[in-house]
Amino acid sequence: MDEIDKKIISILQKDGRTSLSELGKKVGFSHVSIRKRLKNLCENLVKVSAGLNAEKLGFRVAIVNAEVETPKRLQELINKFSKCPRIVFLTTTTGAYNIMTMMIAEDADTLNAIVEVCSVRAQKGVRRSEVTIGEAPVIPKYLPIKIISNKEAEDAPCGINCGKCARYQNEKCLACPATKYYRGPL
Repeated sequence: MDEIDKKIISILQKDGRTSLSELGKKVGFSHVSIRKRLKNLCENLVKVSAGLNAEKLGFRVAIVNAEVETPKRLQELINKFSKCPRIVFLTTTTGAYNIMTMMIAEDADTLNAIVEVCSVRAQKGVRRSEVTIGEAPVIPKYLPIKIISNKEAEDAPCGINCGKCARYQNEKCLACPATKYYRGPL
């Protein structure tokens, strides 16, 4: 990644819809040269995608840190939660905990429900956990919130059946956006 690539990335971070011609004008290259550079960047380093403004959607976040007992169970949880539409960030960590997730929810009741029932914290093999609840993030303003257009699943990607959940039945959770039970805006 050279200085021109960095400039292209910087422009795209401000507006991912910037045309090749406009990128070319801003960096002093032809749109053909920009296309080649962008193709290389996208194959190796960059992904241009749509992010959603969590603040405008009224979303809240929970950061869940957990200590998982074994490396095998840690990998199982990573695989399980990689498909969760409420996870916008998941990483392994060092120190007191070995996994951290950032989850989103449409309201406080749903956030509390997912933290207590659906998050990494509630899984078998977790020794201890810590949760921090916050408002929509200030930075970054746009999050990679997964939109699932086909809501026919009975069970959420984590294996929970929202229709059988007491919090869902008592209208204290909007359900998983990947299921047919979902009652929210996604």
